[in-house]
Amino acid sequence: MTRRVVMVSVAVAVVWAGLLGVLVRLGPPRLGNPARGAAAGGAPDGAKTLGYLEQWARRDRWDRFPESPSFAFYNLYATRALGGAVSPELRAQVVEYLRSCQARDGGFTATPGTGESHVVATLYALRTLALLGALDAIDRPRAVEFLASLKARDGGFRGRAGEAGASLGTTYHALAGLELLGALDRVDRSGAAAFVASHRAADGGFALRRGATSSPVATFMAVRSLKLAGALDAATSAAVAAYLQGSRYSGRLREGTFTSPPELEEEAHVLAALADLGRLDLVNRGEVERFVSSLYVAENGGYGPRPGLGTTPPSTYHAVACLVALGRLPSPAGG
Repeated sequence: MTRRVVMVSVAVAVVWAGLLGVLVRLGPPRLGNPARGAAAGGAPDGAKTLGYLEQWARRDRWDRFPESPSFAFYNLYATRALGGAVSPELRAQVVEYLRSCQARDGGFTATPGTGESHVVATLYALRTLALLGALDAIDRPRAVEFLASLKARDGGFRGRAGEAGASLGTTYHALAGLELLGALDRVDRSGAAAFVASHRAADGGFALRRGATSSPVATFMAVRSLKLAGALDAATSAAVAAYLQGSRYSGRLREGTFTSPPELEEEAHVLAALADLGRLDLVNRGEVERFVSSLYVAENGGYGPRPGLGTTPPSTYHAVACLVALGRLPSPAGG
């Protein structure tokens, strides 16, 4: 009996060791299993993805579309990029929803009439309205005042009124929102640039917190923020380009060990940052597109966030954003 228990334990240990080895070896986008899309029922089908988005927009239950300003943007951006039309009824529904999210202070809440205004919800509301050509449907001056009021003493921007300090993420969202409103003149550009630059990491990328590890999302936010502040210099651009080219998301890394699988959202941020730098030539487009395609879920036409996971609305948006950056889909006007 003891020998049998030992043998079973050893077998289980071997299985777990094998699984761990697979996880650790997951590295470059090419290892995201490019055949997965085909195995699930074929190559990505844009018409089916569009159908998935249209079905999502028709949801009329307790979580009636749009569930939040960000989900409104994800859906409408992807729909437009895929050549779909936004009906007058859907446009009116989304605009009215976003109008109801604007609070008295001019900012936007994550859902109508609940919680405090926040810079993230505000940016997504503005991006969606810009996509629909409906920025005049809201109180623009109050939105500008809300974003400008979040300026902190260190040059960054806070996420909401009453927060103690700024972060790289909240600063990016505020700057991007002010740009959409044509109000970058309300920004202390040198102060904002210095705040962003303080998040620079030794490897050439940027971190969400000073002294932390660099990441694709933080690097994109920093690049876009510096660009909006008119402070994206050649030396910073070159260092960031080298950092991104050396990442697992460039499609050029042939080997390496990682403790987590590749993420579609991180791929989208790498491509967006390189687009801002004018250096999309640094990626192997074929490999990157293979990675994106590997996350396609043929059952419903959406995309998963990482290998082995099912469809989510944000990851479907990120897949479409990647294909736009790669020139496989057109960039929606206003997006």
